Amino acid sequence: METQGEAVELSEAEVDARLAGVDLDLLGEQQYKWFRPTSAAVDEWVDYAQRGDDCYYMGLSDIDQKMRGIWPSDVLVVTGRAHSGKSAVVLSSMATNLLQNPDFHGVIYTPDEPEILVVSKLFALLYQRNLAEVEDGLRTQDPSVIQEIEEAKVSFLDRIKIFPNAMSFEHMSEAMRECEDYWQAKAGFVMVDFLEQLPQASGYEGVSKVLKGLKEWSEAEKMPTALIHQSGKASHRGSSRGMDDGKFNADEYAILQLNVFRKRDDPKLSDAERLMHSVSVSLDLCKNKRPPCHVTHDPIDYYMDPNCGLVRDYFESDIPMDDRWVE
Repeated sequence: METQGEAVELSEAEVDARLAGVDLDLLGEQQYKWFRPTSAAVDEWVDYAQRGDDCYYMGLSDIDQKMRGIWPSDVLVVTGRAHSGKSAVVLSSMATNLLQNPDFHGVIYTPDEPEILVVSKLFALLYQRNLAEVEDGLRTQDPSVIQEIEEAKVSFLDRIKIFPNAMSFEHMSEAMRECEDYWQAKAGFVMVDFLEQLPQASGYEGVSKVLKGLKEWSEAEKMPTALIHQSGKASHRGSSRGMDDGKFNADEYAILQLNVFRKRDDPKLSDAERLMHSVSVSLDLCKNKRPPCHVTHDPIDYYMDPNCGLVRDYFESDIPMDDRWVE
C-alpha cells in the first residue's frame, strides 16, 4: 500500500507523457487540449441530419426551406434599422415553437429590454392579443385575461428563460447550466438581443471580437443562436443592402444573415402597395453558408399582425381593405 511521501514508480509511458506536458487518464489514453477526431464531427453531422429535431425552424415556410433550419452551432445574424421588426421576427418564431412543440425550451439574453417586457411580448404573440387591452383587463381583473395568463405561465412561458443582463460568455454558459438543471432538459435555441449591448462590443474591433466570441460560444454549446444587430447609418428605409446592412461587417462570423425591413417606409409606394405593406415585414436572407447556399434574390414579404406583432406567412386575405394601418 502506498504511504504519504513514498516515492511512486512511473511507467515509461507516464514519464514520456510528463516530459511532453501531456496528461494521461486512468486508462492510460492520451488526453488532448485541442485535438478531436474528425470522425466525431462526421457523427454529429449525420445525427443532426437524420433526426432534424436539433435544428431550429422559424415557422416561416420560404425562409425555413432556404436555410434548412438553424443547425446547432450556427449563428444567424438578424440585421435591420431600429424598430424594423427584428426582435418581433425572432420572438414570433419562439412563440411558434412553444405552441408546436411541448418539449421546446429557449433562452433569451437581452441587455436591451427588461424581463417583464419580453414576457408580455411573448404572451401577446402566443395568444395573438393586443397588449394594451390585456393590461387593461388585468387592471379590471378580467377573469378571462387572468386565466389565459395563468395558462401561459405554466404551459409556455416557464419554458423560456430571459436574462436581462450584459453577461460574459462564461456567465452565459453558467446561466445555461442553471436553466438545464431547472428544466431537466437542454435548450433548443438562444436569442441574443442585441450585439452592441454585450460587454466590450464597442467600435469595429470590439464588435468583431464579440462576434467571434459568440460564434465560438455557440459552437461550444452546440446551440442554434440568433443575434440581433442594428443596421449601419448607410442603410436605406424600406429596402435591404444585403450583407452590407449590418454595422462593422457583422456578417463576418455569421453562417446566416437575415435582413429585416418594412417596405411601408419606402416613400415611392403606390396607394395599393401602401395598403399591402402597412401590415408587412420583409425578410432578405442575404447570406447562407450551408450548401446549396440558397438566398432570397428578392426579399420575401410576411404578415406582421398590427395588434400583437406576430410575424407569419402573408395571405391575400390579410391585405387591409382600408388605410387604418397606413402611417
